[in-house]
Amino acid sequence: MAVFELVVSGSKVLRSGPSKIVTESAFVTLTHTLMGNTDGLEIQFFTKPITEAGRADILENGARELRKSDFAALVLFLDTNHQVRQVNLSYVVPGTTVARTVAWKPEDLRQFSNYKFDGKRLLLKSKGLYNESGDEQLKLSWEVNLNLPVFERIKK
Repeated sequence: MAVFELVVSGSKVLRSGPSKIVTESAFVTLTHTLMGNTDGLEIQFFTKPITEAGRADILENGARELRKSDFAALVLFLDTNHQVRQVNLSYVVPGTTVARTVAWKPEDLRQFSNYKFDGKRLLLKSKGLYNESGDEQLKLSWEVNLNLPVFERIKK
């Protein structure tokens, strides 16, 4: 369903070297509470299949249990026409957590142009790369191909 890779070539806090997450399942939730009242789609990718208990964990607890092992998440911030205006990527493996805004400029958002959201399903095909140089020197890459139903997050 999706592959995410991280290569750290220089960092004071992150372990140097490559790591990879190959996922078996994904779950998409629609939220209305990003950055105030902005709509967004959160796509959580897991290295294990999602069971009924896992589905409940995602909807009721934000995937607290499923996030105890390797996972990645893409958050697509949407405008009023449901078009992608920003994308954040979280990458988590034991000992390493990286969260970055990987697209917000028009040229970067093109990596997410093969996208369709009709309010009930999300189709997304994206292959991209995010480079960071400076204090942190890292590369995040992803290859995603999904067609999944979208669920509303349960409001508490």
